[in-house]
Amino acid sequence: MKNKSLIFTIIAVIVIGALIFVLNNYTKSVQPAPSQVAENNSPSNNEDQNTSSNVNSNTTEQSEPKIGNQVGDIAPDFTLKDLDGNTVTLSSLRGKKVILNFWATTCPYCIIEMPALNQFIKSHKDDTVLLAIDLGESPSKVKQYLEGKGYEFTVLLDTDLSTIYDYQVQFIPMSYFIDKNGIIRAISNGAMTYDEIEEYYKSISR
Repeated sequence: MKNKSLIFTIIAVIVIGALIFVLNNYTKSVQPAPSQVAENNSPSNNEDQNTSSNVNSNTTEQSEPKIGNQVGDIAPDFTLKDLDGNTVTLSSLRGKKVILNFWATTCPYCIIEMPALNQFIKSHKDDTVLLAIDLGESPSKVKQYLEGKGYEFTVLLDTDLSTIYDYQVQFIPMSYFIDKNGIIRAISNGAMTYDEIEEYYKSISR
């Protein structure tokens, strides 16, 4: 019995020793080397990461924007007629701030919003153009609606709905705020109050 107990003890010691050896080697293999820890936490490495981030952001800012209907895109160009038959081309207004407002006479929220738009443009008309783009209605219907209201912004007719398609307008009113370089800086979905127009306008006044 004593011999058996001694044999079991020896075997247990050998097994425990082997386990300790394996665990020690595994722990060393998963720990980072001291040199790697110093490199990852060194100020110079953090500087390199920050510089890389700054370069990437600068590259993005300096890259040429694409033509599109999202914030940061160049606003799609168009040429539309006003109620007097004169043509207005968006790209010809470069150097001015532009607000595009898509609307229709049958839209109740457009009707609610228009007085605020008119009040706003009256106080910003020196360097800002407001183009109210009617969606596919006849000139006579639009003229009849506007008669006597004294609105001072330019109303354009999107007769074939090509402009609404380019801007992917899905509901109205919808407004785009475009800076002096023709870049869309803000988009409003829904009717705006005067104060809300002023807030959106800040995006093209920087």
